[in-house]
Amino acid sequence: MRAEGRNSMSYSALIPLPLSIMRWLTYFILAYLMLGLQIGLSGHVAIGGARPNLVLLAVIFIALNAPRDAALLGSFVLGCLQDLTTQQPMGIFALSYGLVAMFTISTQQIVYRGHPLTHFSLALVGSFLTDVVILLHGLIRGPKISPMILFYAAIYTAVLSPIVLGLLQQMKRAFAFQSAPRRTIRS
Repeated sequence: MRAEGRNSMSYSALIPLPLSIMRWLTYFILAYLMLGLQIGLSGHVAIGGARPNLVLLAVIFIALNAPRDAALLGSFVLGCLQDLTTQQPMGIFALSYGLVAMFTISTQQIVYRGHPLTHFSLALVGSFLTDVVILLHGLIRGPKISPMILFYAAIYTAVLSPIVLGLLQQMKRAFAFQSAPRRTIRS
């Protein structure tokens, strides 16, 4: 028999905290699907040049349900992956999705996560935050992007958000979201 003592470590103690509170394989499948849908459907569902940002909806889903560290890391990675698939310079979507995740995480305790109005408002604010980062980059480095197309895309994304986020909320158990354990200081 193995002796249990003060110095023995369990397997869960060896896993870094952000990696142990969400199923990352499921996360990467979601990222792959959302990026694939974003790329594949963008030409077919565009209305007047405005395309919905499905990856942003995945960022909001992750940030709404996951603990802070996992949500920030997951949102940043989704932004990097979208940067790789767009013509924007590396880091534009990573920065904007990080900001969206920080905003969404700050509202976790005060919003009802399953309500369609919550989904709509978070998607609208998240789209506007992303648009501000893209517009500022366009003003500083160019090329300039039409603010009206970004505005219509934000509205389009927000209108689709109750449907997409509602479906993702139904699959929330597959991600095994857990709240981060509280760390106490023992004296």
